[in-house]
Amino acid sequence: MLSCPYALVLWSEVKRRFRDTVPPFSNWSDLMQWTSSSSPTTPSMLCMMVIQALVYNIWQQRNNKLQNHTLLPPLVAFKRINRHVIDSISAARKQKKFCSLMLLWLI
Repeated sequence: MLSCPYALVLWSEVKRRFRDTVPPFSNWSDLMQWTSSSSPTTPSMLCMMVIQALVYNIWQQRNNKLQNHTLLPPLVAFKRINRHVIDSISAARKQKKFCSLMLLWLI
């Protein structure tokens, strides 16, 4: 998930969204450590939402490839990831801690 060409395209799109430098991940532990850390431009809650959407979509595409022999283009899959993150933030918008997440993700 951290090094296949398909996932790398998705990761590059995620990195473009975050203003903070997203380090390269060599293993799952590094990814989880980054996800739980926080910075002003990448709060841990937003990192967790993005990672959840990213992992789910990669898993979905893997299954799609194995079962249906088709694969969405990575940028189309990223649009789904983007929509999932926006919907997750919108669903929790009444909670004060989620107010700034949308701005951080969209700007």
